[in-house]
Amino acid sequence: MKLPSLYTPSSPEEIIGSAGQIAVELQRAVKDALDNGNAPIKVIFAGDPGVGKSTLAKLLITLLGVTSKWSVKKYSGKDITVETVREIAADLHYKDLFGAYRIIWIEEVDAASADGLTRFLMEIDDLPNACALICTTNAKDGDMKKRFETRLKFYQVDHPEPHEIQALLTRFGISKRDAVQIATFACGNVRAALLDAERLLQAAA
Repeated sequence: MKLPSLYTPSSPEEIIGSAGQIAVELQRAVKDALDNGNAPIKVIFAGDPGVGKSTLAKLLITLLGVTSKWSVKKYSGKDITVETVREIAADLHYKDLFGAYRIIWIEEVDAASADGLTRFLMEIDDLPNACALICTTNAKDGDMKKRFETRLKFYQVDHPEPHEIQALLTRFGISKRDAVQIATFACGNVRAALLDAERLLQAAA
């Protein structure tokens, strides 16, 4: 059995909380995009740490049939400067050699410089077919949402309920008692709960 920290859901049914519902929406969005000549996909997942934003990003990449790491360019928001955006834009119109879609994945896009973010928003409008832009953010700032939701599909990822985290932990052999305790103190952070479960399993080994 894989370590809890390595757990990577491969289908919407395996994802807990509101992230699971969003995953079902992503399936429909991908089907629509593929049916329309590999139309561009532009999404942003917003929410607190550990609620499943990166999990959704990885699932979306899988749903798009992208299997090569060379098709995915991943950035931190702090990397997004005017010059970086120019480099990204210059590369987007080339057909990807390894899959149907070219992926631009930006974690914590709210950390981008003001100038870089402004230039980035301009480029979003002209995203070509066969490109997917995936952003995540912890920001709860209303202005951030307003700036992005007119250009990207905005998904708010909420905390899963404690009983959902508990059920997930028991898949790894955690006792019900320990699973309840870990889930309660995780405060909705699935990643933290999985790490706590892993430490418990290692201590008992």
